[in-house]
Amino acid sequence: MKHNSRYKTFLVCVAGLLFSGVTLGADLEEIVVTGLKRESTVMETPSAITALSASDLASKGLSDMRQIQYAVPSLHFGESYHNRNISIRGVGAFEEQPGVITSINGVVQPTDSSSAIAQLDLARVEILRGPQGTLYGRNANGGAVNFIAAKPTEEFFGRVKLGYADFDQTTAEIVLSGPMSESVGVRLAANHLDAAEGWVENLMPGEEDLMMGEKTNVRLLVSVELSDSLDAELLLGRREKSGRWTHWAMIDENFDYGVMTGLPAVSYLNGTAGEQILFTEEPHKVYHRGPTTTDSEFDLYSMTLNWEVDGITVKSITAQQEWSDLQVSPADSTSLGVIQRTWRSESKTFTQEINISGQVGNLDWMIGGFYMDDESTNNFIVDFPVQALPFPFPFPYTPYVSQDRPIYTTESTAVFADATYAVSDRVRLGIGFRHTKEEKESGSVGAFGINAAAVGGFLPLMTFCPSSYPNLYMRKWEDTSNTMRASAEYDVTDTSMIYVSYSEGFKSGGANYADCNPPWNPETIEAKEIGYKASFADGSTSLRAALFFYDYADFQVLQVLDLAGIVKNAGDADISGLEVELTSAWGENWTINTGMTLLETEYGFFLNTDGLRPGAPYQNEGNPLNNAPDTSLNLGLTYEAALSSGANLSISLDTAHRSRVYFREFGLKEDSQSAYTIINFNANWESADRGFSARVFVNNLTDEEHITGMKGLQTTYGRQGTWNMPRQVGIEVTRFFGAR
Repeated sequence: MKHNSRYKTFLVCVAGLLFSGVTLGADLEEIVVTGLKRESTVMETPSAITALSASDLASKGLSDMRQIQYAVPSLHFGESYHNRNISIRGVGAFEEQPGVITSINGVVQPTDSSSAIAQLDLARVEILRGPQGTLYGRNANGGAVNFIAAKPTEEFFGRVKLGYADFDQTTAEIVLSGPMSESVGVRLAANHLDAAEGWVENLMPGEEDLMMGEKTNVRLLVSVELSDSLDAELLLGRREKSGRWTHWAMIDENFDYGVMTGLPAVSYLNGTAGEQILFTEEPHKVYHRGPTTTDSEFDLYSMTLNWEVDGITVKSITAQQEWSDLQVSPADSTSLGVIQRTWRSESKTFTQEINISGQVGNLDWMIGGFYMDDESTNNFIVDFPVQALPFPFPFPYTPYVSQDRPIYTTESTAVFADATYAVSDRVRLGIGFRHTKEEKESGSVGAFGINAAAVGGFLPLMTFCPSSYPNLYMRKWEDTSNTMRASAEYDVTDTSMIYVSYSEGFKSGGANYADCNPPWNPETIEAKEIGYKASFADGSTSLRAALFFYDYADFQVLQVLDLAGIVKNAGDADISGLEVELTSAWGENWTINTGMTLLETEYGFFLNTDGLRPGAPYQNEGNPLNNAPDTSLNLGLTYEAALSSGANLSISLDTAHRSRVYFREFGLKEDSQSAYTIINFNANWESADRGFSARVFVNNLTDEEHITGMKGLQTTYGRQGTWNMPRQVGIEVTRFFGAR
């Protein structure tokens, strides 16, 4: 690897900490996780996994993926338009299919966006790194993020939290939990955000700022003990989001407007000749002309049954999810407002998973099956307002281009088996296998027309793609995959272990709604990993390290040509890296947690067209992968003390550093974000009677500016992207009720 000097320095620092004369503190909390669908601690799990407890999440305000990414060095989160991309070790998503799977209490999410409801009243978050193709199956190439909701309590418990922060953001949260009877427990949680001021300034006169509006989450969890061997859990959740939560900023204006339109940059605007088209590359500022709207709803209903009989456990997870999303925004990021986007999508997803597990002698085993029926529709329209066009249009109506996909269905079935055999007290061997079959159907049609009330709204004048079904271009196909894993574990001592593993991942193929090409192929990944986990100093320090090598084939990349995003297969790629995580308690008051990931990523032979540089396709072999910084570091320091009044005080400072991040495959610095560092500050106070608490926080303390996502758009004059949130100062006050 090329990072020898950097990671040697880091390891020397770690060794110095471990073997210095510092007086270490109490045992660290052992978090029980279920990432491999069996209960174990982080230190016992033969896989790279990070777990964030409820106290971690609450004390540091890790309420969503934007903040959680800074606590996990291999995790990268970004947004572009309405898409959310979670990447782990450089493996992530494009458009509609996640590359890192997310789940809520075991319910697999069909998209990254729907997981937002999970980030409320959590017991923990588990981040599994590396392909999870055996236990999780499809679309878990990068890993898995599991949100585990807090369960009903045996005694009454409640809390009410109110908060206020910069950008006129007010928050409220309520949690009520307790028993309804000896066999029934209930937990109700809800929160609401009202952001009255946008943190992206819109420089267009008369237009509102962006990144403002309302968000509401509600979740009801009911647990029922039906008998001594059978229990059930009902989960009902809803999320609503409205306002102006989309921004799309000009990052690098390097496109000659005249190349696209044949007109100079100084042209007609609102019928006035000679008025200049305005744009800005300044962070957190945009020229957005025209409506910007976000309106989304998500509903989740799930039932989990656990039945234990004669040493065998049967677990069933049945879920129905419904998602609708409307996004309206101008796409050109200039005062012209000539490209107005409207995106509507709806989906209904039914999933059923059954796991059967048990133990026979030294053998732990599990078999299971998974079924998913997903039905979705989407409609993408680009309007070109006549009053904004810099050239005459022959009709007194608004021209438009649309892409409709009223039919997009996925039926996925899978069976899997996994087992671990204890050869001795110190040696364990594991193996797993999964067979997946997917049947997909996509029907789409593109059109050019005019939009006018006098003709009944949208009137197509020309359609695209041949039609084998009335008005639709139909594509049907089937993807199958066999994935496996194998592992070996050895307990070096009673408090340390090493493991080696081989695992495979599979991400299904799909069809672009915006072209007539055949479906793109599934992507696959093969991963080899060597890991070490150890506890030192009577449990006050833990160290976790992993060295990994990926062979990535047919992976899917996104490029924007003309007006739409197109997914295609890019060939092969290689990924290798090193991860180190350390947590240590110093004395009675201090805790340090730190982590590092070093990555080497590169495309194999891969020709692709760059819309910003018209001409022959470019060879991208050797270029770094998207969303894969070479170096990721995080360092957190926490000081805790009991005050003379009996109250508790906790102060933490958390730093996350990322080296340069590329967002496109061409290896150009213009397509990247330079290195950046985020620092968050939190101060938590808890009253002596444990009835009140308060948190003062500063997110992005140094007001660092960086891009979280970027695309190159030849139809909108250059590179556009999404900014991170600027510095925000706030306070939260919580009142507790009942037993804690």
